[in-house]
Amino acid sequence: MQNDTFPLFPNLISAISESGLTRRELAQTLGMSVSSLGRRLRGSVEFRWKELLLLRTVFPDIPMSVLLKRTGNQTD
Repeated sequence: MQNDTFPLFPNLISAISESGLTRRELAQTLGMSVSSLGRRLRGSVEFRWKELLLLRTVFPDIPMSVLLKRTGNQTD
């Protein structure tokens, strides 16, 4: 189970910040609430296939393998 304190996808969080998007704007693009996006970024909830496809359109220049690389601090 992922620790809810640390982000599971730091590269995605960096990409959001560097793009100038707010989490609210990204959440709206993905069709979810800001709190739902936060749960996905922490790894509490998995991204759905449709959301992953939408992420690809938002960040087309970043390979998904880089964008969704997980941190090493998770415990299963």
